[in-house]
Amino acid sequence: MEKSVIAALRTAVVEALYPISANMLADVCESLGLDPGTRDQAFSSKQRYVATRLLKLSREQILEVSQRVLEEYPTKELARAVQRATQDQPADRLVSEALTSFDEAGVHAVWQRAVARRETDPEGAITLARTLIETVCKHIIDGSSETYNETDELPRLYRIAAGCLNLAPDKHTEDTFKRILGGCQTIVEGLGAIRNKLSDAHGRGPKTLRASGRHAALAVNLAGAMAMFLVETAKEQSH
Repeated sequence: MEKSVIAALRTAVVEALYPISANMLADVCESLGLDPGTRDQAFSSKQRYVATRLLKLSREQILEVSQRVLEEYPTKELARAVQRATQDQPADRLVSEALTSFDEAGVHAVWQRAVARRETDPEGAITLARTLIETVCKHIIDGSSETYNETDELPRLYRIAAGCLNLAPDKHTEDTFKRILGGCQTIVEGLGAIRNKLSDAHGRGPKTLRASGRHAALAVNLAGAMAMFLVETAKEQSH
């Protein structure tokens, strides 16, 4: 990441945490992974208190802290800074643009967190990859006459959403389209399976296979492509 990107992250984090009471700031910062301090130090200058601790972090650590702050104390400026820091790949930008236009506050935030964690937290990224598809499917279903149960798993949510968008393989007669749409369904089912095997969603024994960056990249990139496809289909059909 370029120095300007890192500087933007630091500034956005400082601004996002500024509204926190000086009485609470030291505890909040420590919970976010920053060095511990005293309330007197925070009272002296909240901005300096946060900024000096961010300066000690590596690029990877700054991104991790920024992502935690975005989850707990989201601001548009921080969301933009994290987005810029994590969009090193052209495909990331395409997905981000599509999801921002669909639902900036919800779906896009999940995508940002998934991208940010591909290398630093593979297991969390895989969990978020599934969450991304689930969130998109629920938004699509909520905008239709169909319904779902909160206990519905991802494959069922996708089948309902696909039905709403006329993307179910059995609704098409052209063999090529049936294969493509069937492949999409298989991808979604696979995301659910890899999440159960490699993510942090379940407790595991000491011999359980651990997720790596390549596993996370696969899951997140597939989820992003599927989310973009669903979102763009929904937008096109709403016109």
